[in-house]
Amino acid sequence: MKKLTGILLTTLTMSFPAFVSAGGTLDLSLSDTAARVAWDATKVSSGMHVSAAYLHESDDGQDGDMVSGGLHIVDVRQSQSSLYMGIGGQVYGFVSDDYSGGALGVGGFFRYGMPFNRDLALAGYVYYAPPVVSFSDIENMFDADLRLQYSVLKSAHVYAGLRMTSIKLEEQDDRYKFADGLHLGLRLDF
Repeated sequence: MKKLTGILLTTLTMSFPAFVSAGGTLDLSLSDTAARVAWDATKVSSGMHVSAAYLHESDDGQDGDMVSGGLHIVDVRQSQSSLYMGIGGQVYGFVSDDYSGGALGVGGFFRYGMPFNRDLALAGYVYYAPPVVSFSDIENMFDADLRLQYSVLKSAHVYAGLRMTSIKLEEQDDRYKFADGLHLGLRLDF
């Protein structure tokens, strides 16, 4: 399954630039037990935003991997606005030592630049995949992240965030918490 995950991530990453004619963003976040790398970009003047991400967790001998790819619509009319947001969906693939599955989450993301200091921003995302679009071992899924970021350069941002990924697995009473908790990160715009 790890080979399939690698192939999927490579395919997503290699195919998205063909649809995008602008730069993009590379995002890396780390915690004691998890690492996430993500890429996203918006097609110039179209409002189409695409993304791909890979999240790995290794906690107490249990390993898990999640890949995702998203398509969103963003508002391109107000480039000077403090609020940047997108609405759309994410396709998820998940595999751990004991479980695997997929889901289609609907939701969105935002970034709000503080009016008193444009270098400081609040950003995050939230997606929910109900049972009707959750497959294999996954009954439903909730994925969210909230972060406070600071621009150290015009195109380099550091942040601290809280990730919450909760998966309801078939025949399990408790929700599976995947890579939850505090993390630090770096986002590069190009």
